[in-house]
Amino acid sequence: MGSKVRVLHIIPGFGGGISSHVRNIINGINKDEVTIDVAGFTPYPDEFTEEVNNKGGKTFTLYNVRIHNLGKCVKQFREIVINGNYDAIHMHLADIQAVYFSILASTCGVKRKIVHAHIADQQGSEKALFKIRKKINQILTVSSATDLASCSKLSSEFRFGKKYVDENRVMHIPNSINATNYFEKISEDKIAKYREEFKIKEGQLIIGHIGFFGYQKNHPFMFKIAKRLKERGVDFVWLFIGTGYNFDEYVHLAETMGLRDCVRFLGRRNDVCALYKVMNVSVLASFFEGLPTVTIETQAAGTATVISDSISDETDMGLNMIKRVSLNDDVDTWSDAILEMSKIKVPEAEERKSNIEKRAFTTLTAAKLYTKFLKKEIMTYNLGTEIE
Repeated sequence: MGSKVRVLHIIPGFGGGISSHVRNIINGINKDEVTIDVAGFTPYPDEFTEEVNNKGGKTFTLYNVRIHNLGKCVKQFREIVINGNYDAIHMHLADIQAVYFSILASTCGVKRKIVHAHIADQQGSEKALFKIRKKINQILTVSSATDLASCSKLSSEFRFGKKYVDENRVMHIPNSINATNYFEKISEDKIAKYREEFKIKEGQLIIGHIGFFGYQKNHPFMFKIAKRLKERGVDFVWLFIGTGYNFDEYVHLAETMGLRDCVRFLGRRNDVCALYKVMNVSVLASFFEGLPTVTIETQAAGTATVISDSISDETDMGLNMIKRVSLNDDVDTWSDAILEMSKIKVPEAEERKSNIEKRAFTTLTAAKLYTKFLKKEIMTYNLGTEIE
């Protein structure tokens, strides 16, 4: 492999954690050392394509693979790979999809095939059928790769199998953030405008949640916590940021639970970085995650966070800003944790910045780590390990 590396990233589509991860890596990469092209199954916003182009890369929209158009799909992908002359393909896919693209890449002469794990779904893990299916998917996924990458230890164990983690055969690449804005303070005028916009009274506790409105994020349970806080006489407003296929259903559920006066549904926002700084505490009660970027963002912004015990402890930046609570605990335990974390002394911006950079969770440090991986200067890395 030459001094400059050409890589094709294959993603399910644009929008969500995977595309954000790839986008941050691209923005942090040195284009004199690495060129990244991106292929996915959905169109890209113009700004993303421009970012890729500015780093010397290209974007491709793949045909959705179906039996009736398989020949067209194979031809398209082979043309992309042959014309790209790639040193590696990096697949943010798993099981049969990874096998499909790995085989096609091999027929085009690509020797290095990286499979990247992003999720750790353990729902139904006690059922025999789940275990069988999981094992088959692990075999398929690992067989398609020359190199294994992941966002967290939990994701690695779920997607590849525990032995690959124990044997240090996985390169863990942090879900990084473009951290600069998170460390800056927000003006009192801006806070006042937000309070007016969201009808927040002076002195009210401000709780926040950022996430897709779907089963995984466990919104109904957070509504139960909100209801209990209200019953306990806590004066609060809970901001829910995001959209998703369950959005309307969950808004209706909150209203039927009598929470209209204390919850706000903000939809998709492009000012989340500033909104973190309005919150006293954030909550992530997910059933499962890979490594949620939101927890890195909240720590960078100086917002204490209560998370479920299903979330990897690798999200903790060592700032005492994270509290883990079991999903088996009752709403009073969660309420107590929220109230406790809303009152903690938050470390200064310089300490937050230092801890996050040392763990390679900023765009630039994660991109440098990834470059070393592509150049085979480092082949395994465990999250939380400080880098120079």
